[in-house]
Amino acid sequence: MLSLYYGEGKGKTCCTIGAAVRAASKDKKVLFVEFIRQNELSDRKALETMYVTVTSAPVGIDLIDDNPENKAQVSKIFRELFDTAVITVLTKKFDMLILDGVFDALNKGLLLESEVHDFLSNAPDSLDVICTGESFNDKFALLFNRITELTDKINVE
Repeated sequence: MLSLYYGEGKGKTCCTIGAAVRAASKDKKVLFVEFIRQNELSDRKALETMYVTVTSAPVGIDLIDDNPENKAQVSKIFRELFDTAVITVLTKKFDMLILDGVFDALNKGLLLESEVHDFLSNAPDSLDVICTGESFNDKFALLFNRITELTDKINVE
């Protein structure tokens, strides 16, 4: 199952944390990868006590810096993070992979769209993958079984 939580609203990471907790409570192996926003330390500790493996880019990476040299360095770190996550879930038989902020990293040009698309296209059916980001490229839309938009706006008519 491939799921996507997107939108400018709050709650995308909370949804993924909830999914991780639910899966872990059923003795599923979960890998939680943080790309852009790094969760509160308390969230991370709570997930790790449930045997959810949490990994992220090093703290302090400046994602707003448009300096081409810095952007190339951050891109290299993010690509290594993504590649390591893919290898880990496939070789160590994880049941769930959460790529929190993966579409934000893609939109900032910090990951290769072709690599992410290829992985999602070929992910084993036994692996649940959840992705988040503020927006996504339409070419990814057909890959997901479930797409949920989160928004802070309430439309009342």
